[in-house]
Amino acid sequence: MKPSLSSAVQEAINWMACQRSGYFDEQQQQSFEQWLAADWQHQEAWQQLQQRLQATFAGVDGVSGRALARERPVRRRTVLRGALALGGLAAGSYCLTQPGWQLAGLRYDLSTGTAQRESISLPDGSSLLLNAQSTANLNFDGRKRDIELLSGGAIVDVRASDRDALRLCSQLGVMSMGEGRCMMMLSQGAAQVWALQKSVQVTHRDGTRVTLKEGQGARLSASGIELIGTSANSASGWSKGVLEVHNQTLATVIDALRPYHKGVLSLSPDTAHLRISGLFSLDHSEQALAAMADVLPLRVDSFLGLWTRVTLS
Repeated sequence: MKPSLSSAVQEAINWMACQRSGYFDEQQQQSFEQWLAADWQHQEAWQQLQQRLQATFAGVDGVSGRALARERPVRRRTVLRGALALGGLAAGSYCLTQPGWQLAGLRYDLSTGTAQRESISLPDGSSLLLNAQSTANLNFDGRKRDIELLSGGAIVDVRASDRDALRLCSQLGVMSMGEGRCMMMLSQGAAQVWALQKSVQVTHRDGTRVTLKEGQGARLSASGIELIGTSANSASGWSKGVLEVHNQTLATVIDALRPYHKGVLSLSPDTAHLRISGLFSLDHSEQALAAMADVLPLRVDSFLGLWTRVTLS
């Protein structure tokens, strides 16, 4: 049984098939650009589709963009979907470069796999703790102390140094501190940041700046910086293998659990709005799901240990 591709991926497949059909005019190009700009998920799906195709067809004789363009529309969509398939359940060869897969190290300086947290000693004596399924690049050159978080989450214990302030960077903004402890979590087109120990300066990509005092957090999105009331101690519970939630939507909780759950973990749309509070073990995701089903009207089905589906009971 195959889970359906997300609507964003389906639309990306259709757009690529149209582009390679030989009948893609200026008006269609404008419509494509509007679709791309309408949602960050569209941009992500488009980028991932291109990367997966490149990885799938690299070095394969007789297969190229031009050859694909000559295929009939239905056949083209079949080829594109084929580039995304892996064992009927997961994504295509692009998955091999995701955190925890065999080739992950070819794309990032640092990466962690499913249910794996890793502590890394940095050249300046500071330390970095990566959450499960996280990726990061390091740039400690000269006076510079930069960590680029690409996916997932990280906590940095910053040691005082004669170098420049350490910067924890993302596409949405940068955290800077000379000494202390800070955290950044990336998800759903946003970055959530906290000052865990001492204060930290946060700079949005648009130049807006705020200073977070110890214990304060903020959310960075395309529209700017917004202070959030989530407890820093609760938010950093993952560092100890704990997921602490207070009246959170089930969709948010499942997102936090996915990096610790083997295989695909899907949630039916009619359950996403349900709210829950509790303390759950990240390192035992099956037990966490069972505990959620005890307090909410949920049904948890597992297929061959590769796909877990959460629906209304």
